[in-house]
Amino acid sequence: MGDQIEYFRAARDHYRSEHANNKAINLALIQQSGLKFRVTNNGECLVFRGPGKPKVDFYPSSGRWRDVGTSKRNYRGGAESFLTWYASQKGSV
Repeated sequence: MGDQIEYFRAARDHYRSEHANNKAINLALIQQSGLKFRVTNNGECLVFRGPGKPKVDFYPSSGRWRDVGTSKRNYRGGAESFLTWYASQKGSV
């Protein structure tokens, strides 16, 4: 039983490390883009509410975002995909 516990602890630590890595990379890319956003939930969610754009919440640790406006659709792909998607929405940034 001790081996299984060690395995799951190692897997959990790896998962946390990957999320922290993803968060740092995605956050840096978003900040470099120059888009205005608000940070909520202790940095776990970036809220975009630009004029003429959809209302979007971006989660840097997973690289997913959610259109919370009209469609309420979930997307994935990281910061680069998000920035491409967001720029293609109504009203160019």
